[in-house]
Parts: sequence; structure tokens; C-alpha cells
Amino acid sequence: MTTPATDEIEIHGYRLTPVYGRLQPGVRDEIVGMWLAAGVLSPDEARRRVEEVVIAIRSPAGAVAGVNTVYVQDVPGGGGAYYFYRTFIRAPDRGVPGVTTAAFKAAVALLREHPHPRAPRGVVLIVENPKLFRRAAVARMERLGLHRMGRDARGREVWCLNFDGTVPAAPEGLLRPS
Repeated sequence: MTTPATDEIEIHGYRLTPVYGRLQPGVRDEIVGMWLAAGVLSPDEARRRVEEVVIAIRSPAGAVAGVNTVYVQDVPGGGGAYYFYRTFIRAPDRGVPGVTTAAFKAAVALLREHPHPRAPRGVVLIVENPKLFRRAAVARMERLGLHRMGRDARGREVWCLNFDGTVPAAPEGLLRPS
């Protein structure tokens, strides 16, 4: 699915809307409310993190069902700045085929073109969900252009995608020996 980074995408009745850097106050409040209702973030962290939302995901009923967010950080070992990517989907909306994949693709398309002052080199995912260690999930991440870098000090899988298409090198200090 190749669409301009500003286009809304619909998949199985879910609407994925790019909002990075242009989140409206009402949508901002809905996203904070979603996180607070799910009990996943404190009020202060939710208000801070809402500025990092890239794609807002609405359920077929119109409620905010999920988001993906990024923050920019240098990787250890002089690898430069990267977008560190996270996804949250409300429990009742999880498991809808293609939604998280489409949200990731839309986020990467938008971020690749976004004029960030730090010029991030790509996207890093630190995977905490053990379901994403399964063979089918690993194959899907590889099809998306991600490369498994290893595990971090906390044992979480680290994946990376460079915007220029090169295969990323494992950043020194980020990963523990396998």
C-alpha cells in the first residue's frame, strides 16, 4: 500500500489518520483519555506523549482505538538519531488483520519525508510483546524492511529500518551479546 503520507487509510472499517505535528486539541484529548482509561500511562506522561503521536487509529464506531508514537533519540555508539517507534491499540481493537502493519507503513512514509531538525536515519522498534517473537510476526517485520539487531540489556528484541535502504549495523552499547 503506497499512499502519500498525508492520506487517510481505511482498513476493515478502521481509519488511520496521519497527525504528526498537527494534532487537533479535541483529538489530543481523546488520545489522552484512551491511554488513561486503559491505565497504561500516568496523566502527566499521557499529556507529554500525545505530542509524539504519528498515526491516530479510529475504530469503525469512530472512537480512538490506538496510536503509534515516536520519539527521537541518538542510538548508543555514535549511530546517529533515530525515531524510536511504539504502538498502542486498545484491548477490544487488537488483532484486526493489517491494522498495525498499515499504521507502521503510514508512519514510516510520513517520517521518511518529515523535516525533523535532527534528520533521523530511520526507525527503531524495541519489541516487548512476546507474541511478536513468533515466526509469523518476525516474517512480517522482515517484509516491512526491518532488520533484527538482537536484544537490548532488558532482553527485548531490537529491530531497525534505515530510511536510505541500507542494512543497519548493530549500535554499540544498545545490545547485549546473544
